[in-house]
Amino acid sequence: MGQLEKFAEYALAIRLADLPVEVLDYAKIVFLDTLVCGLAACRLERSAITRRVAARLAGPADATVFGLEQKVASANAAYANAEMMNALDADETFYNAAHFAAIVLAASLAEAERLCSSGADILKAFIAGFEINARLNLASKLMEYDGEQFRWSPLVGTGTDAFGAAVAASSLAGQSREQMVNAMGLAGWTAPTPKAANMSSRSEFNSFKYAPYGSVAQAGLMASLLAQEGYIGEHEVLDSIPGFFEAQGYMGAYRELLDCASEKWWIMDTALKPYPSCRFTHAAIDAVLDFQKKHEVSIEDIDSIVIRLNPIAYSTRFFREPATSIAQDHRAPLHGAFNIPYITALALLGHRRGPDWYDPSVLNDASVWALALRISTLPDEGLARRWREDVLHSPIHRPRFNRVVMAITVRGECHEITSDHNQGDPWSKETRADWRWVKCKMADFLDGILSEQQQEKLYSLVRNLECVGNIKTQLSPLLEVSA
Repeated sequence: MGQLEKFAEYALAIRLADLPVEVLDYAKIVFLDTLVCGLAACRLERSAITRRVAARLAGPADATVFGLEQKVASANAAYANAEMMNALDADETFYNAAHFAAIVLAASLAEAERLCSSGADILKAFIAGFEINARLNLASKLMEYDGEQFRWSPLVGTGTDAFGAAVAASSLAGQSREQMVNAMGLAGWTAPTPKAANMSSRSEFNSFKYAPYGSVAQAGLMASLLAQEGYIGEHEVLDSIPGFFEAQGYMGAYRELLDCASEKWWIMDTALKPYPSCRFTHAAIDAVLDFQKKHEVSIEDIDSIVIRLNPIAYSTRFFREPATSIAQDHRAPLHGAFNIPYITALALLGHRRGPDWYDPSVLNDASVWALALRISTLPDEGLARRWREDVLHSPIHRPRFNRVVMAITVRGECHEITSDHNQGDPWSKETRADWRWVKCKMADFLDGILSEQQQEKLYSLVRNLECVGNIKTQLSPLLEVSA
């Protein structure tokens, strides 16, 4: 049996009634968090560009695009919403290396609207697509070491995530095992090719960050639609060596991590993000805010902050050489999300987390940049050793913890801080996101976008998603926000 057949049998066997309660609950939290990220980004300039393209392409009134009054074809809605769900870099992060809930949910939501699916149907599809993508992501040999020197794969793609989008869309359409296999086989041929060459040396992004999220979601959904109409995909697309993994820029694959036989639910291991920025900024933010609160430190008393980073972050120029200003164009959230002095300064100055972090008035705030100039980054030998051990010798070849090591100098006195605490990390009860956690994030991120009453309705509906009869009539109206 080939890998696609194994994936299809796994996805089709999922039954919500058989899922552990904690898996079902956390999946709904991830679902809601991803919606919040998309809605929060609807007023960004980049989102407006995406919406204009979706409106121009239009098509049948199948599905909702965040911030667009008219409905559009499901494939066009999937494209636009996937872009928005990732635009603030606030979406879930899987083992410090990937975000793919947005891709799966964008395809799921668009097709669920088109098909008038139930809440139980979309939840099952979302979980199935996420689990397939998690296995593909873990299997992708993304990181390696040349002696002691860490390196990313020099050419990185995210086309693997189109498989999860295809599985989710096929699940919603009630496709057979053969059709689902064909959908994945087609996704393997139509998924975007790798583009993020030399990511570590870049000093600015184009209009994409490092992945065309909309294109990946759309490719998966289109593959499902083609399979439904009779297209045949390549069933061995994941079995050939060299093959799809190498074509996506990875340095091979850990094929044992494609396993579907265990009862492991990888969605339980994805982290949610409290801030609209790269995950590698979060440990520092939490640590400095905790220090500020405990010691009642004023901004004026802070002489300097030196943040020591793990080798994956420090290998990236955005972190090694942070810019001292951010251009006020539609790429500002992309550049801001990786600028750790800017992000840390915003948090210390008490700016409410959310899309306003990239408002022109904040980007131009002299007090933010004055504080940011006192914040710098360095590598850390201890973190480098720990991450090397995890990449080379852990069962999944990925680090779990995103530790911060930093020095804060206050009125001439230096304070050394080390912390593994990251809000939203799934590794402990103290940090794992729960319903209260995601509700608080919703309140901050959607302030001025959804009223408190609308937020409460959305929260309640997703928390009881399996009881929803029709996504198009019950969930979609809550997503029709004004841009």
